[in-house]
Amino acid sequence: MSDRPENAQPSENPSEPKETVNLPPGDPQPTLEQPTSQPQQPDPQTTPTLEESASASPTDEPGTTPEQETKSTTIDPACMGVPADSTSTDHADDVSEEVEKAFSSMSDADRAELTGQDIVTPQAEQPTPIPTMDISTADSVEPGTEMTGTIATLTDDEIFLEFGPKSQGVLPRNQFGKKEPLEVGRRVDVVVEKFDPEANLLIVNRKGALARATWQNLTPGMIVEGRVTGLNKGGLEVDVNGLRAFMPASQVDVHMVKDISVLLNEVVRAEVLEVDRREKNLLISRRKYLQKELKEKKDLVWADLEVGQKRKGIVGNTTDFGAFVDLGGVDGLVHISDISWGQVDKVSDHLKTGDEVEVQVLKLDKKRNRISLGMKQVQPDPWHNTEDKYPPGTPLKARVVRLVDFGAFCELEQGVEALIPISEMGWTRVNKPQEVVSKDQMVDAVVIRCEPKKRRIALSIKQATPDPWASVIESYTPNSLVTGKVTRLTEFGAFVELTPGVEGLIHISELSEKHVKSASEVVQVGQEVESRVLSVDGENRRISLSIKAVTAPVEETAFEQPAEQRKPKKRKKPLRGGLSSHWDWEGDLKLGLDDVDK
Repeated sequence: MSDRPENAQPSENPSEPKETVNLPPGDPQPTLEQPTSQPQQPDPQTTPTLEESASASPTDEPGTTPEQETKSTTIDPACMGVPADSTSTDHADDVSEEVEKAFSSMSDADRAELTGQDIVTPQAEQPTPIPTMDISTADSVEPGTEMTGTIATLTDDEIFLEFGPKSQGVLPRNQFGKKEPLEVGRRVDVVVEKFDPEANLLIVNRKGALARATWQNLTPGMIVEGRVTGLNKGGLEVDVNGLRAFMPASQVDVHMVKDISVLLNEVVRAEVLEVDRREKNLLISRRKYLQKELKEKKDLVWADLEVGQKRKGIVGNTTDFGAFVDLGGVDGLVHISDISWGQVDKVSDHLKTGDEVEVQVLKLDKKRNRISLGMKQVQPDPWHNTEDKYPPGTPLKARVVRLVDFGAFCELEQGVEALIPISEMGWTRVNKPQEVVSKDQMVDAVVIRCEPKKRRIALSIKQATPDPWASVIESYTPNSLVTGKVTRLTEFGAFVELTPGVEGLIHISELSEKHVKSASEVVQVGQEVESRVLSVDGENRRISLSIKAVTAPVEETAFEQPAEQRKPKKRKKPLRGGLSSHWDWEGDLKLGLDDVDK
């Protein structure tokens, strides 16, 4: 069209047939008529396709000037590059096809400018991964159809979903948990219940959620709600929306229930197991529903659990080795050693079923589905700064909490215990801790060792009292007569308590002038006896006594002579094996070696 002369006028032929151009749907349908006036020339820059169409014509036809105006929407074929004198039908078809191609290749602005219509730009649809569904076809969706929608609007009671640009649905908000996050744009799997033509909405339920039960829509796996109305030998009778259903006793709960009558007149939710519409039999399972609910909660809790995390839970079963705590769908074990910083003898003394406790996650084993929890870890560690509180030499009072064979444990404060070894219970020999202390007794003691890293503190009772052996040497001189009580008998003699904390030994050979086979032949435990002091060893805390020396005392020098200065007795009899006591081992060995050298 750019080659057409500016002053050229299209030829008019009244006998030429008028033709109508069929444009694409949605575009105006102009009629090809001869213009009453000269048509306006389209801008070649805005209609390149039309210009190409005109230039492709076998003969160049003159065009109109840009200043000329069009009085109607009719277009002369000559303006589209069609010869004015063409009357052939075949040629007219070619023209129509060519014009249609030209219009289809134009932009919306060019077509509007050429036809005089307003510019109408259709709004492009946003791409969405959810399959679109027209609201006109929503009423044909079968109940029970599974679909995926996107949350469009949230209210206090309902949630509106979008399944496409013109299709929406609604479901109750109570089908979601209270703590479950809900936001616009979230995708939700639902099951269609029915179509509401008045509201033009699909009534849907969350996949796995409760639906209104009828014989038409009941299917295995569907979640229903009903009231327990009766009890028979095999299970429970349940009224499900007017339908009579049966729940076997094995399907009442996830755990064994001894008395299922506790559910009478209770509203329960269950999963449909079998449906027999002909016989009107409906079999449901509350156990299946609870298992699915627990699994969903379990997955959510496991995804959120981390080692070191602090959570609250409800105490379930208690055992001898600990207690199980429900964390909201997952059970964890609190071992008896992690219940308290102090000593725990019985779990039932500290925890009861149903108690709400705060615990810390200590260990996670996802392969074995095990969670280790601790209660004392959420409390301050009482062993912190114990080294400064209880340095060695600190006198204190402590309560005996338990007795063992090797001593007694005392509680210094909540969670801090110390041990009194049996050797530190008295200055005299102690066979059993019960001889000195008893449970719940308050004792005076002194700290002798503190190891916070090992959580150990050692106490001593005897060091909290004066040492009775400090004045023994002055009080009990050799050859002096003393009186004491027999405390215990042994194979080699009898022990006599002279004063509290000081004992002496009467050897079996010093019990009598006669030969004595057993100490019990002469003395008995608890008997008061008089004896003579033979020797005193203050360093080793030993006193030797004698009963027979009371009537026949020996020379005083014999008592005063230290044991290390006494001369050993000479052996008169030869040694066994033919060797004598005077054998010169060193000389004979040297002589034998000299002979070998020669």
